[in-house]
Amino acid sequence: MRLLVLILVFSISWVQCSRANADNTVIIDQIGDNNTYTIEQKDADGHYVRVKTGVVSSVDYSTFSILQQGTGAKNADIEVKGGINNAVNFTQDGAGNHKASIIGLIGSGNNITVNQSGTGNHEFKVDNWNSSVNNGNTITGTQSGGAGADKWFAVNLNGATGATVNVQQTNPTTPSQASMLIQCNPCGAYSYIRN
Repeated sequence: MRLLVLILVFSISWVQCSRANADNTVIIDQIGDNNTYTIEQKDADGHYVRVKTGVVSSVDYSTFSILQQGTGAKNADIEVKGGINNAVNFTQDGAGNHKASIIGLIGSGNNITVNQSGTGNHEFKVDNWNSSVNNGNTITGTQSGGAGADKWFAVNLNGATGATVNVQQTNPTTPSQASMLIQCNPCGAYSYIRN
């Protein structure tokens, strides 16, 4: 029964995303482990993806890949309510402002990768809720392109153990903004590079 529900959700989402020159909206409430999701939104005026994982229980060993290209604003939010060894990949490029968020990160061994390029402002945020403990999560962010565009990120890993964060911002002609609040013991490796 669960599989049938997921197929129905993806069928409806595909129809919404296939309309040319229209807003794209994909909303997924995800259940279960060992799933792979690939969402591509191209050549539309607006892109929006919201994925809520762990609707019933924590989610483990799943992969979420989001590709947003073309014109218009690009927004993607994924809520990770609990789970281990999940991979989340955001790729946003082209014209328009880019925003990617991990909301309520709870769990261990999760890998989050954000690549934002092209014109427009770039923003990504990774945040955990309620001072939850996060162990061994890895966050990698690259923000490039967009002469005159702002680049901003915020990482809040309260109660992290062994977390790794690497962020690189390139081609800024205006001041970039960065915020990292990481309370960990022991800490992993952290780097912030601005070119």
